[in-house]
Order: sequence, then structure tokens, then C-alpha cells
Amino acid sequence: MNFKMTTEVKDKECLISISGNLDTKTCEAAELKIDSALAKGADTIEGITFDLKNLVYISSLGLRIFFKLAKQYPSNVKIFNVPEEIMSIFKLTGIDKTMNVVPA
Repeated sequence: MNFKMTTEVKDKECLISISGNLDTKTCEAAELKIDSALAKGADTIEGITFDLKNLVYISSLGLRIFFKLAKQYPSNVKIFNVPEEIMSIFKLTGIDKTMNVVPA
């Protein structure tokens, strides 16, 4: 599955959907797109919500994006529709302890 990401700012929330692989080939583009969406709504965004329903694979660089956002937006990053395989990685790395993570 090819990488695809959409961002939308709605009601003080930045909604981000990620599909495909979040790996060394796609992380830079993903990070730029996230930073751009957050910069556009800098005065209004209070939280970030990720929909990972169609995320197939995540590398350590992809995990770094989530840890970075958790530092920038403490208690305001939510991740839902996390596939079972990705959820096991989140549990191993502790992402599920630093953010609100909901399995699919």
C-alpha cells in the first residue's frame, strides 16, 4: 500500500490520517506535512488526533514523529484506530503510555 496522509484543522483539532508505510522513505514528507498543518493553525490548534486505521508499517523514524509531538503537545495527542501490529509496537516503545492510544 502506498503512503498517503491527509490533514485537516477542525474545531481546534488537527486531524491527521495516515495510510501505508511510515518509514525512512516517507517520514520526511510526513513530518513536513504535519508541521505545515500545525503552523497554519498555530493560534487555534489545541490538540492533534491521528487516525491510523490504514497504517501498515511504522519504522523507528515514524515512531520519532509521535514522540516529538507528545513533547510539543503534552496530553493533547490522540491516536485511534491503531491496527493490532502497530499497537504491539506502541506498547513495546511506550507510546501508549505517553499518549491516548485506542486500538482498532
